[in-house]
Amino acid sequence: MKTEGQQLEMFLTVEQEQAIQEYLNNHDFHFRNHKSNVEVKHQVLVENGFIEGVHFENTFTFEENVTKTVSLGGRWYNVEEFETEVTITKYQGDIFLLHDIVDGEDGTNKIIKKSVPFYLTSSGKIECYSITSSFRPLKPATMLRKIAELNESTKERLVIVNRKDNHFDNAIEKLEFEFPNSVSVERSSEWVRTYNLKNSYTVDVVTVKLKDGSYIQYDVNSFSGDISIRKVHDMSVEKLTLQDKAHNLKRRLG
Repeated sequence: MKTEGQQLEMFLTVEQEQAIQEYLNNHDFHFRNHKSNVEVKHQVLVENGFIEGVHFENTFTFEENVTKTVSLGGRWYNVEEFETEVTITKYQGDIFLLHDIVDGEDGTNKIIKKSVPFYLTSSGKIECYSITSSFRPLKPATMLRKIAELNESTKERLVIVNRKDNHFDNAIEKLEFEFPNSVSVERSSEWVRTYNLKNSYTVDVVTVKLKDGSYIQYDVNSFSGDISIRKVHDMSVEKLTLQDKAHNLKRRLG
């Protein structure tokens, strides 16, 4: 049973009819505006040498005469909340620029296309921070060149990422042999906090965990593969009291 003010009615009040018409007008306005924007962007890209599927993708689709139930009115409106059926043009998607990135989610590094939103100025220039790292709009020809440059740098990045991964795999294999009784030897990211939090960063490390809770962290040089100790956490030392540490120091110096 519908609660009061939430109903699918055959007989609507004037206020409800006005709310429905306002909803339909708003929906139609946004649909037509979005459709027009996509068409204009598509035309500008194609006319300036952008290739669909290579430099951009268009996912915009629409379906006319779709009936759905909507809830209208409510606290901030001039009519109590109610439900009704409306027939609209359903639409989704947009038009996006494409550029290459290195993806390794499935365990294999490869280059894939990434779609990113962009804006078209009234003068026909393109703004895309994801590609240029700037909010300055560029001429289409310049943006096309930026995409090509970014794709080339992605190829270089793939080589660097594969080399780094190989060095870490070799380091893990070497440390597993060096610590056969370890609980685990794993690659992970370590957060490095700097004085200026904004400049803090993460660094990849290999951590050897031992049965007593101790662990050793190693840095692996991404270019040479050299392994160096970054941090040692010895539980036997951590459990010492201040008195124990003072006694050990006195004994060592004595």
